[in-house]
Amino acid sequence: MKKEYLILIALILILGAYLLFHKENKNNYVLPKIAKIDISKITGLVIAKKQIPIEFTKKEETWVVTDKEYLADSSSVNNMLDTLKTLKLSALVSEKEDLKRYELDDENVILVKAMNGQKIVFEFTIGKTAPSFNHTFVRLASDKNIYQVNGSFRSSFDKTLEDFRDKKVLEFKEDSINQIFIEKDGISKTIISKEEKKDKEGASITWMSDYGISVDKEMVSNLLSAVSFLKCEKYLYDDTKNKLEKEKPLCKIRFKSKDDIDLTLFKIDTQDNLIGISSMNEHAFELSQFNGKEIVSNIETLLGITKEEKSTN
Repeated sequence: MKKEYLILIALILILGAYLLFHKENKNNYVLPKIAKIDISKITGLVIAKKQIPIEFTKKEETWVVTDKEYLADSSSVNNMLDTLKTLKLSALVSEKEDLKRYELDDENVILVKAMNGQKIVFEFTIGKTAPSFNHTFVRLASDKNIYQVNGSFRSSFDKTLEDFRDKKVLEFKEDSINQIFIEKDGISKTIISKEEKKDKEGASITWMSDYGISVDKEMVSNLLSAVSFLKCEKYLYDDTKNKLEKEKPLCKIRFKSKDDIDLTLFKIDTQDNLIGISSMNEHAFELSQFNGKEIVSNIETLLGITKEEKSTN
């Protein structure tokens, strides 16, 4: 019995020593503290994957991307800046430079630099998102260790140049438009808004053709809704707009407000999507099939173009 007590005491001592050692070993590091980043002073960002950098520059209150100064998508830039603002290490993951395991190797890593002028304010690299999707693995500049950061934000940085560009090609308030000119297949029509007064409900807008014929208000509303905040699928080569201006278009729309707003669409035989140019954008673009078909369908309805007429053109 005495022997059993001695064995039990020995096991307790061994277990206590293990727990003490494990606790000391677990807390044998202090996480680096990332100084708070004042994003209002960030004037540039560099995002690089596979050594190919995408450079952003702040121009007054807007962001542009590359030396060609394409307008950048504001929500994409804000997401990246918000990540920098709240970045905080939550755990040390590895001291062994096990880069491939955490997708911090050359093939997968994303390098991020936040700039103030030519000065690097902060630099780090992004690896994969943890299986739980609650953390992201990172490394700090001049630090071989791999850390864990709260949140899943790799997707905010893991984008192509095309993804980072602002895809908005047309934007206006629908109630600011007082005249619409549409043209397709040699048929054209001008539609003018007329304000009518009602006793209790206030003013009501009706639409009339330039011949004085009433136009279905819902049809006009559908067209305005389809284009008042129009985004493209992708942009085309920089010189495409100049070339398209010399080509015969599929259809044209001109909206009159304080200024004229033009949208011209073209059909390319080798593809289903329509391409277009806009007076509110410097670059030619490609629309999604859905957006292209919706706009053309609305124009054809307003012009009274039937299926039979479409098939003969």
